[in-house]
Amino acid sequence: MFSDRDALLAAIRTNPDEDTPRLVFADWLDENGDPDRAEFIRGQCELAGFADENSGSYAMYEFLHERYALGLAATDWTRIDAGVHRLVTLAARADDLLKQHGAKWLPKLAKKYKVQWGGFCRGFPHRVAFQNIQKVVPVAERLREAVPPVTLIDNNFTADTVARLAEAGLLGWIAGLEVDRDCAAGLHALGQQPEARNLRSLTVRYGDANDFALVLADAPHLTGLRELDLSETYISAGAAESLFQAKHLHTLRRLHVRGSGDWTADTVRVLTAGGFTNLTSLLLAHCQLDDDAAETLANCPDLANVRSLDLAHNRIGGRGATALLCSPHLANVAYLGLDGNPCTVVDADRLAATPPAALRLLNCHGCRFRAADVRALVQSPRLRTLWYLDFDDNNLGVSGVRALIRGFGNWCPPILWLIRNRIDDRCVQLLANWKTASGLSALHVKYNPLVTDAGIRALLDSPNLTNLDALGVPEPSAETETRLRARFKYPDGY
Repeated sequence: MFSDRDALLAAIRTNPDEDTPRLVFADWLDENGDPDRAEFIRGQCELAGFADENSGSYAMYEFLHERYALGLAATDWTRIDAGVHRLVTLAARADDLLKQHGAKWLPKLAKKYKVQWGGFCRGFPHRVAFQNIQKVVPVAERLREAVPPVTLIDNNFTADTVARLAEAGLLGWIAGLEVDRDCAAGLHALGQQPEARNLRSLTVRYGDANDFALVLADAPHLTGLRELDLSETYISAGAAESLFQAKHLHTLRRLHVRGSGDWTADTVRVLTAGGFTNLTSLLLAHCQLDDDAAETLANCPDLANVRSLDLAHNRIGGRGATALLCSPHLANVAYLGLDGNPCTVVDADRLAATPPAALRLLNCHGCRFRAADVRALVQSPRLRTLWYLDFDDNNLGVSGVRALIRGFGNWCPPILWLIRNRIDDRCVQLLANWKTASGLSALHVKYNPLVTDAGIRALLDSPNLTNLDALGVPEPSAETETRLRARFKYPDGY
């Protein structure tokens, strides 16, 4: 029995990117008295499959998991999307199984080796940190045999770290890397090692990204990278262009970058000319992108596989926002993030002529929309596939809410955010009287101080809002709060 187990684990280590050996091992666990571990492996492999596919369901789930986790639990997704419902169910069950068994599923090592384990992925521990890499050398073989390749967390990643990992025979065991600040020398040393071809994901946090961006652009063995996350650091236009021109990085599926404020449309043209045809998730935040840059992205056929496009906190105006929403090359985008861009004055005629596509989630927090922009957007066929619409912090009052209701007509998205606007009791009365609002699963009007207790009661009493799973409102009276808590699992929607 033990030789069978060892052989199956060896197959998983030999083929770390494939699920089949893991699922065969799950079958073996079922047959040998460990059904919970078997279920856990199968469930996490299915979760990872959604992530690899990066469908509209996964783009929605990923966004909500990061920014609205309780809403995932509060919402009845069977009424909205079967894929998100399945993801929520799988994740909840995995969490339950980890609470019961997680400690015993970790490799057993003495505390003196100072090995710290984090989360699980596809059924096995996948995040590890070494407090002292020298102490790990005696148990390096046990680590490699215990779990398939992992993500290493290291806040002091140097050339010496790479040398010690190579000495211990662990360099090829590292499939992911999360590092901080002054890591350029370490990344350079790693990029010169043949084992770097095994690296699938790299995250660099904090500090100036320019040095290590140039290093990554000149890393000949970094040919298997699928995910590059530089969203928590700053990268100049010149360094970004060097990255975009590096052909060994064109295998990327996820590219998340935070700019340093000096980007232009020419910087984006280098990206769109680079042949990044595998991208499914692209984030370009705080890059000072303007309408010309947005139009460059909208006109790029290489972005046809992108499901998640996050352009938060740039300088994209109405022309650029219109181009992005109307682009035939971005028809597969399920999540479009425009928050923090001054997108006012969109083109109503272009939007009205744009057919429906894959768009499921539109984040327009702080886009400075006028009532006319709201009407033009919600009347567009491109938005008639939405599950989630965020119009937070747009200074919308009665005219904006009326434009939204009239524009949507006999349809509305299941989740609607209107926090931090000029919503008052007149606005919420319009929402309460909106017959189509029966399709809403969540409505959020928090942080609108002009909404009184009477307005909240109008929402609670509305026959058009009986299907709500979540309602976010300003601070209510004690009596109204009691009603909210009696009706909603998470009464404030968070």
